[in-house]
Amino acid sequence: MKFCLLFLTSFCLFAQKIDRKAVVERHKVYNRSLDTLSSLSVGNGHFAFTVDATGLQTFSTQYANGIPLGTQSEWSWHSFPNTEHFQRSETYRDELYAGRQMSYALQGHKNARKDAATDYFRANPHRIHLGHLGFRILLKNGLLAKPEDIQQVNQTLNPYTGEISSHFSVEGIPVKVLTFSDAKEDIIYTKVESPLLKAGRLSFQLEFPFPSQRFLDEGVSTEFSEKHQSSISISKIRDLEILHQIDSLKYTVYVGSNQPIQAQSIQPHRYEITAAHTNQLELIVGFGSHKHTDFQLARLMARKEWIQYWQKGGMIDFGQVKDRRAKELERRMILSMYLAKVQSVSHEPPQETGLVYNSWFGRPHLEMTWWHLMHFAYWNKGEYLEQVLPWYERNFKAAKDLAQRQGLRGVRWQKMTDPDGGESPSSVGSFLLWQQPHILDMLDVLAKSKPKAFQLRYQYMVEETALAMEDLMSWDSIKLEYRLGPGFIPAQESLPFSTTYNAPLELAYWFKGFRIAQAWRKATGLKPNEKWNHIMTHFPTLPEFKGIYQAAAGYGDTYLSPKFISDHPAVVGAMGMVEPLASTDPLKMKATLNKIEKIWNWDSTWGWDYPLLAMTALRLHDAEKAVAFLLKPVQKNTYLNNGHNYQDKRLRLYMPGNGGLLTTLAWMAIGQNGDTRFAGFPSLWKVKVEGFQ
Repeated sequence: MKFCLLFLTSFCLFAQKIDRKAVVERHKVYNRSLDTLSSLSVGNGHFAFTVDATGLQTFSTQYANGIPLGTQSEWSWHSFPNTEHFQRSETYRDELYAGRQMSYALQGHKNARKDAATDYFRANPHRIHLGHLGFRILLKNGLLAKPEDIQQVNQTLNPYTGEISSHFSVEGIPVKVLTFSDAKEDIIYTKVESPLLKAGRLSFQLEFPFPSQRFLDEGVSTEFSEKHQSSISISKIRDLEILHQIDSLKYTVYVGSNQPIQAQSIQPHRYEITAAHTNQLELIVGFGSHKHTDFQLARLMARKEWIQYWQKGGMIDFGQVKDRRAKELERRMILSMYLAKVQSVSHEPPQETGLVYNSWFGRPHLEMTWWHLMHFAYWNKGEYLEQVLPWYERNFKAAKDLAQRQGLRGVRWQKMTDPDGGESPSSVGSFLLWQQPHILDMLDVLAKSKPKAFQLRYQYMVEETALAMEDLMSWDSIKLEYRLGPGFIPAQESLPFSTTYNAPLELAYWFKGFRIAQAWRKATGLKPNEKWNHIMTHFPTLPEFKGIYQAAAGYGDTYLSPKFISDHPAVVGAMGMVEPLASTDPLKMKATLNKIEKIWNWDSTWGWDYPLLAMTALRLHDAEKAVAFLLKPVQKNTYLNNGHNYQDKRLRLYMPGNGGLLTTLAWMAIGQNGDTRFAGFPSLWKVKVEGFQ
């Protein structure tokens, strides 16, 4: 009877409807200074606009080394002219995989022209910043205000509505700013109230930077002004258009207002927009779009979009948990959900720094797509994951061509790529394999809530992906089993290419891929693939040494070398991110997890490693350890005031960490609801969950 009462109490707690607005608004973001690591973004997933404490992008140079003030879109791609007529084939070099030659796009050819070709195709195309919209504020002495002149900062991001309200003063005169993004289009709306407007001391500035063609691009370069063109193409009483062109990329920026405005060029690619005789102004700025709408209507539609996002799908309420860690976990959860909606709901795989600034030239990394997007499916928001599928359909041929070049059937999915499925030359990325099964996992989880027509549509993609996976395995005539490699770099990228085989995460993921492919054949009326059955019944076990799972086979005790205990602790992913093989021993994986916890080089890790470790703890039914990993107090697991996962001075934000956190929390909620695959939350935590599949 006591058990029943406890069960009913617990059930009632979890069944209570969550006040979602209250949960979300508990985690409004507040800025009281010009903190360059606390920039805030608005956006709709395929377009994002990041602002400083003024509510616009007033101090882009000063923020460049923090969270930069980017304006980026899924379409904002540019390539410098290929004046040397480089061919992609110049980046290719043969290397051995499982005893046979395979063609890879690589760096380090020790040939001047080939290295130049490699540099070109690695950096082109790259994403560009569409322009900075900020304030020009004059002091009483006529000089431009500097960051230190911005006083009494009081800025708030409300993630529930997707709006930023900013208050500050200059020489005691107040300025009030509202900023939000259009729900669908690449449009920013801002409302400004201040006596400085009427006094002619506050105006707007629109500036177009030039792409740096560097690994990182914060969008502040004013060099090479002669290499791009901009001009005011249309100027009317309350709206105007500015044309910007970089080589073949040409787009228009529309500026509209509820008051008369004027624009003038004050420097190359820098325009001042002024409004006279008013203390209040509404400004609409559309990048590459003329589909503007009424300011108030746009605000209503944007709010509606955000409220629907929060009210739909899964939600977790930690409000009744007494453990202080729960508050921080909830904060990270809500802000990660907000950032995912702003930065990653696109029609192409996101880049690791979202739509804030370029990393890896703005290119997506397909092995990170799972970490960026998979959480949407588990939070019962699968439509946001589904939006990326057209990219895979559109670039199927490119993946097919890559497979054929390497002597494989089917399709081999790229690692570092671009909107057109191009392969970026890399000394590491070209040797990675674990991005290959991602599309199978993503399609399979989506199919669970779809009619049969969904599987019929994507059956070809599942089949062709699995065929390449089959060809990447070879028969070990001594052990009478299949093996993967040697000749790849696993998710733990510190391992050497030429001698690595049977890395645990890749093995478990390969098996899951074949299982999915066979299930899809059955669901679509096809007979099982006998070769895949043979592979699955002659599958290798995870490499181990003295009861501890190892980074890969053939290396003995990999925990004795500093090189092998650095980078991603991917070994645990074989019973975490991926369901374990039937042969995987939970006790040995627990010992492996404990070993890693004690000796790993945490400085070498990345943000998604902590959810990765937590996922394994969940499958070992240790919720307490899962929470400890999610909140492990190390630099790479830092979550800034704005919710961004800070890595280091180079990568000040890292979206895969946010996505991994959300997937892990969804699995905890699913476990809380009785799914025996995962632990739930710590036993003493009174957590409310709802809306999960």
